[in-house]
Amino acid sequence: MADEKKGSFGFLEELKKQVMPVAKRVLFEAVRPNVVTRVGYSAAFEAHWSAREAFEWAHRSLVATPIFLSRCAKYGERITVDRIPYMNGDVHIELGNDIRFSGLQGISGNMRRSPRLTIGNGVFVAHGCHFQVAESISIGNFVSIGAMTYIADTEGHSHYNPQKPIWEVPASDDDIAPVVIEDGVQISRNCMILKGVRIGARSVIGAGSIVRSNIPPDSIVMGNPARVVKRMVTEPEAPKPTLSAE
Repeated sequence: MADEKKGSFGFLEELKKQVMPVAKRVLFEAVRPNVVTRVGYSAAFEAHWSAREAFEWAHRSLVATPIFLSRCAKYGERITVDRIPYMNGDVHIELGNDIRFSGLQGISGNMRRSPRLTIGNGVFVAHGCHFQVAESISIGNFVSIGAMTYIADTEGHSHYNPQKPIWEVPASDDDIAPVVIEDGVQISRNCMILKGVRIGARSVIGAGSIVRSNIPPDSIVMGNPARVVKRMVTEPEAPKPTLSAE
């Protein structure tokens, strides 16, 4: 009996050795277009692209944008929203004109307060951004916010209390401070803008930066914590000494 089992396993192993190379070739082999089929495959690509774009347009224009705008207190013209944002809490939202929400965003509000999110004109918000609002986040005109960026005016809870679950320790007044992002700021992807921060106009925030303190206008900042690495304004030159004629 043992010899029969050993023989069966040996047969299966041998079969596996024979089948696996063929299976790999089948699994990883793809049809390559030739002179005859190239036109057909190109037409299939155009049809697929057109169908995809038509679906995206319909969802953006007929579903996501109007549903989101119905939850806003005020909004302007030419606003597009790719996906219905994940919203938690009743946030008072005011939007300007020419705003683009690309992909999916999250907006969370403090249910015990009156959170307010204000976004100006010409603002772009990339996929995966999240706004955590306890009282006030204000974004100026012509601001761009990179993907996966987190902006919060609160720590979300009070100081850790080991005797209670974290959701039973709400943020106090000391744990909340407004965030202001002035006009023309560019925020790269994967940044964190924390409570009480004011980012000056036309500043650039490098990718992955964690901003914990105010940033002066026309600054390039990066790092954790973010620091000013360059100013985009030239300092006035000191007057050159003049030689007195003798």
